[in-house]
Amino acid sequence: MDPQTAEAGEAYLNSKGFRSLIEWMTAEALLSRPDDPLTFLQSLLQEKIGERKNGEKFQPEHTLAYIKQCYAAASASADENGRILVKPRKFAPPAPVTNVLAPQHGNDPVLVHRLSKMEQVIQACRIIGSELDPMEATKIIIKQACAVLNAERATLFIYERATDMLVLKVSEGATDIHVPFGKGIAGTVAATGKAMNISDAYTDPNFDSQYDQRNGYQTRSMLCVPVRNGANNIVGVMQVLNKISVDKKASFCDEDEEFLAILAAQAGVALNNADTHTVACIARERVKDVLSIVQDMHRDLGFISLMFTISTRVQKFVNSDRCTLYIVDRAKNELWTLQGEVNIRVPLNQGIAGAVAMNNEAINLENAYDDPRFNKDFDQKLGYQTRSVLAMPLRNGSGEVIAVVQLINKLDSSGVFSTDDEELLGTFLQIAGPILFNSHSHLKISSSQNKEEVGTEFTGKSTRGGQEIVEMNVISENDEEEA
Repeated sequence: MDPQTAEAGEAYLNSKGFRSLIEWMTAEALLSRPDDPLTFLQSLLQEKIGERKNGEKFQPEHTLAYIKQCYAAASASADENGRILVKPRKFAPPAPVTNVLAPQHGNDPVLVHRLSKMEQVIQACRIIGSELDPMEATKIIIKQACAVLNAERATLFIYERATDMLVLKVSEGATDIHVPFGKGIAGTVAATGKAMNISDAYTDPNFDSQYDQRNGYQTRSMLCVPVRNGANNIVGVMQVLNKISVDKKASFCDEDEEFLAILAAQAGVALNNADTHTVACIARERVKDVLSIVQDMHRDLGFISLMFTISTRVQKFVNSDRCTLYIVDRAKNELWTLQGEVNIRVPLNQGIAGAVAMNNEAINLENAYDDPRFNKDFDQKLGYQTRSVLAMPLRNGSGEVIAVVQLINKLDSSGVFSTDDEELLGTFLQIAGPILFNSHSHLKISSSQNKEEVGTEFTGKSTRGGQEIVEMNVISENDEEEA
């Protein structure tokens, strides 16, 4: 957590006498030893609220007085040896908040309403906290938001940094909505980090009515607040639509904004738990995939089949859009690979894969176009856009680079390859490198590197990057079997 955020939080709690309040309630519970501590404390709080006169507001110094009274009672109950004797306090069953704060007690009805709402929020948080499935928890949050704020609909958006979009995660009524970051009501709240409370959506210049038209709905009033994670970073937006009233003209108040912020904090926790749960599930499946690939590789595969197995399966478990396996041909100072059935060769000292082969180090790029080693010509010819790149070496038992795996465009919300991707792929390649090197066909290539032609499996002129295609040889498993 940001130290400044932690200090600000501590300062806020101190200003409200939070520590003293907890100390007082703990002391009262220890002194009375009730069978039901929660009911006991609820009754105790109601008693103290009832003692206030003329709607007197709570002040932090009140708890200091309560503590002194409690400690005085404890001292008075001590025996000659200083042992404090338990003195259970008897309370009648706690009455509803509305009864405790009824007008005959001289309290403001507004306060009665507020405490009733607070009780709803606390109950909602209990329901949310009891749900172990994080995705189900987010659905409960949406339902509770509608109930607590008396709204027709509620929605929860998550922020995807890779696309810079807010994507609808959970909703009561709407479906399939993507909002650009900084655009519309939700996008503006995500960009500014400030809540927006709008009484008439169609009069606000930030409101985009196309979503109403698409879903056959009419938004009137709306309240939108940011959702933050534990690091105080905005990870989403939560909004409620159309305050329910007979004349359909009601709007959300400041109190609603406060309560929605509390539920949004719960949503932030739920989203974080959902991410953690998803990461754990993905990690488990990826480990299974790696073990499955290793088992397949230990079967007597031909060299081309081995290349195909590595490239296709790695692409799947790392979750990338493309994957290429380049074989190092040091006799010709080239990297070669198969694109479909075409044998393609590129200079060893060019490109990202070439840099990995030459330096024996992995390269992880968030934006390939920012790296001068990346050749944009291939993207232009193919009508493709490379964004993120992860390229890693395969080594033989002596540590020499014999091949390079290059992954392009991570397919998740981040859009970039993580350190977890590097570690998992690196572990797999440590196993795959020696297997690739020791395969029968690779040994044949190694022993033939000084010959003009490499052997029946890879004979013929190759297609070279940056040159016109003169001749393309079709490679098949039949060629391998005949070799």
